[in-house]
Amino acid sequence: MAELSCAIAESGMRPRAGAPLLSIVIPSYQRVPELVQAVNSIADQIQGDLEDKVELIVSDNASGLETASAIRALAQRHQSLNYVIHARDEGGFFQFFVAPWRARGLYTWVFGSDDLLLPGGLAHIVETIDRERPSYVALNKKVLSADLSQELAASFNTVPDRRFETFEELMYAIGIQPAFISANIELTEAARALDAAPYLTVETRHPHLAAFLEKHHGKPAFYCSAPYLVHRVENSPLGEYHVGNFFDFAVTFPPILFAVIQKVGAPADFFERMNGEKRVASYVPTGLTFVDNILENFLRSLGGGKYLTASQRRGLEHVLAGCRPDRVAQMNELWAIQLQLMEQERQASALKASIERTRQSCNQASQMYARAPGAAA
Repeated sequence: MAELSCAIAESGMRPRAGAPLLSIVIPSYQRVPELVQAVNSIADQIQGDLEDKVELIVSDNASGLETASAIRALAQRHQSLNYVIHARDEGGFFQFFVAPWRARGLYTWVFGSDDLLLPGGLAHIVETIDRERPSYVALNKKVLSADLSQELAASFNTVPDRRFETFEELMYAIGIQPAFISANIELTEAARALDAAPYLTVETRHPHLAAFLEKHHGKPAFYCSAPYLVHRVENSPLGEYHVGNFFDFAVTFPPILFAVIQKVGAPADFFERMNGEKRVASYVPTGLTFVDNILENFLRSLGGGKYLTASQRRGLEHVLAGCRPDRVAQMNELWAIQLQLMEQERQASALKASIERTRQSCNQASQMYARAPGAAA
């Protein structure tokens, strides 16, 4: 596959004597305090034997002078830190898909610039991937508030380590959790084999999740249960973050994932096999599936004022055709709710316009009382 690349304004890639086992690539765009915390949390652990096994790279998306200065200072403090600064902003998901081409390690770990790695985590994860050598690794996490002052979940999932014969089986077990970018480690060679171009132009907030299936289908995967990874929530700069995610998981993402399912020859009822639990407490299926997630997020989207188009409705019908027989009927019930909401909004808009016209008439009529009695018109 042709190398994915872009123009570089500055590079601080240090030479290495040999290839490491793991390359950790941190995409950055501003958010300097969080970036400094993320880098320090990892770089402080790259000591002893890990110096030969791990490399750390910051890939900056032309954030500006403040970020560049902070990255240079971090590189002076940590001899393990490498960096590249793009000549222009290439977009967030370009950062994800270009990371394996920056990596010199056997495995690539794209790590969010606002996440953290707890002490001891790096050694544990390196030992795990060195022992298991799967194509893909999913990580459990601890969840903290945005300012790190409150622990919201000491361990997001409570299932143990498990090796899966295929990535598909892992996805059946943990559902869409690989959507959290920092929780994924993959073979660099497998990541580079992907044609990333289609994923850089699709309308979804989670192209990487579909890409994981294309890259690792039929290959062994591993779930690492130790919660050394820290995810801080409510820390996104995106406007309408939650409603946008609800709409994506309900409407725009499923057809993209379904296209990959068809491409790799996965079962037509793939969505019904995927665990729909947000936090996994058992590997035994509960009956809640990703289709339930789709319908739940459809309703949440309606609650947030975002509506499907008729073509998006047809796309979902196509996706659900291979699922349980009642799924399309359930979706059509929600479509009926959308039509009701849209009609109520139309009526409300017409009534608002009528009220405004009446108010204007009142203002105009009031002028006749503003003249003195007997004054000429």
